[in-house]
Amino acid sequence: ARETASRVAAGAVARLVIPGVRIRAWVEAIGGDAIDHAAFDLDEIDRNPFFCPDAAAAVRWEAAVDAARKAGSSLGAVVACEATGVPAGWGAPLYAKLDAELAAAVMGINAVKAVEIGDGFAAAALSGEANADPMRPASDPGEGGPEFLANHAGGIAGGIATGQPIRLRCAFKPTSSILSPVATVSPAGEATTIATRGRHDPCVGIRGVPVVEAMVALVLADQMMLHRAQCGGDGR
Repeated sequence: ARETASRVAAGAVARLVIPGVRIRAWVEAIGGDAIDHAAFDLDEIDRNPFFCPDAAAAVRWEAAVDAARKAGSSLGAVVACEATGVPAGWGAPLYAKLDAELAAAVMGINAVKAVEIGDGFAAAALSGEANADPMRPASDPGEGGPEFLANHAGGIAGGIATGQPIRLRCAFKPTSSILSPVATVSPAGEATTIATRGRHDPCVGIRGVPVVEAMVALVLADQMMLHRAQCGGDGR
């Protein structure tokens, strides 16, 4: 996973290409213990080592991760990311779909096993009416428009940014290299066990937060330049 340091460095450069876009990620759950969204505090993310927007959850996670470490085990995590300031129009309806590019980039991070855009899997349980993102004319004609009344799609419709916040979540599996013995097969095909020696990371998802931000920044920078090449102007 040390190769992700280069991704974070590249993401820092990508942010310079899209100065009007703000990208922020955080941990939403560790080991199945999720944050209380009613207690969500964006400023709290930088106040604890878990990138957690819920102070109470961060306290619980500290105990849970430490217990997993002492047991020689590991825990999975869910990381969420939001990008604001992305103008409507970035993306494409087919070969450079914005949601497909984001999903591929985030899925390419070590230990990520699932990615969802907007409501993701929860959308499968909704009706068409409940899942719709209704629009109305802008209340202030000078501000452009239209205005959305919901954002189930996560800021992307038909592969193209709608101008709403882009929202995605990804699931990091528990670190596979753990101290606890796991059944495996030897090179000779015989039954045996394997266990990692030395230090191990009890929750790799925590360190995935800046990597997710970086991959989102890289995709958005690409999409801005593609939009500029196709439509001219400054890409916005």
